[in-house]
Amino acid sequence: YPLRRQRQMCIRDSLESVKGIYLIVDKSNGKKYIGSAYGTWGIWARWQCYVRTGHGWNDELTKLIDEEGLDYARRNFRVSLLEYRPARTDDHVIIARESFWKEAVLSRVPLGYNKN
Repeated sequence: YPLRRQRQMCIRDSLESVKGIYLIVDKSNGKKYIGSAYGTWGIWARWQCYVRTGHGWNDELTKLIDEEGLDYARRNFRVSLLEYRPARTDDHVIIARESFWKEAVLSRVPLGYNKN
């Protein structure tokens, strides 16, 4: 277990220090959600919000988890990191890349969970 713990800490440290764009796929229906982490929090903090809530306070995901429960997210959501950038990257760059990915993977409602 010590090596596993050390590896987990390395991953956490890496994700705390970067901004980026991520993809959540609902394997029960194929719908996708594109999100981003910017500001001072980093990807790790953003993903921890999803772990706790199942929805990260996103409107469409919140509706789904309110109806189906947190276990639904744990069973069906798969998270992937699409892009990461240094913490010093301007937030506007991250937001623009998030928009690009929403178009690229067709994640906007009704095909996906992104409302904007």
